[in-house]
Amino acid sequence: MNRFIGNNQNNYKPDMNLTVDEQLFPTKVRCKFTHYIVYISKPDKFGIRFLLASDADNKYIIKNFPYLGKEESRSLSISFGEFVVLKIVEPLTRCWRHVTTEDNFFISASLATKLLAKRITLLGTIRGNRRELLKLAKSAKDKMERFSTVLYKSNNCTLTMYKSKPSKNVTILTSNHKIVEIDNDRK
Repeated sequence: MNRFIGNNQNNYKPDMNLTVDEQLFPTKVRCKFTHYIVYISKPDKFGIRFLLASDADNKYIIKNFPYLGKEESRSLSISFGEFVVLKIVEPLTRCWRHVTTEDNFFISASLATKLLAKRITLLGTIRGNRRELLKLAKSAKDKMERFSTVLYKSNNCTLTMYKSKPSKNVTILTSNHKIVEIDNDRK
């Protein structure tokens, strides 16, 4: 597996846009690192969990590794999602890249600032109950009206909160976009 990924990195220069996500390889083999994941939309429940980075344009896998349990090399000061993204984008820190992920497990404000120091920007949804979010943002999400948007900027990061349904808030964190424009035209 390491040889395959090494050949991918040596023979392919990825585009500017990358995607970080997880994939479940279905198997019913009994071992310590087989996961049981309950997603209603996923057809497979048992398997080996792979964390991977791929080119967003052509889905070419740049780097991946299986989740085999607790990582000894991870310090307790960073979250597991942060550790995964930093490990996956490690060979890509030579020039400006843009990382996108739709899984709110990976995204945090501290990760965005760490990646900016390595010349990588970040975009993705963030959980509304994250400890690092402003208390102002947490209190504003309950008071928002439907179809309203609130923007917060801090440390080269922009936090956008949008309320699409009465009980649903979408919170997006980006370090790539400096100006956020809102189109008020409805479809």
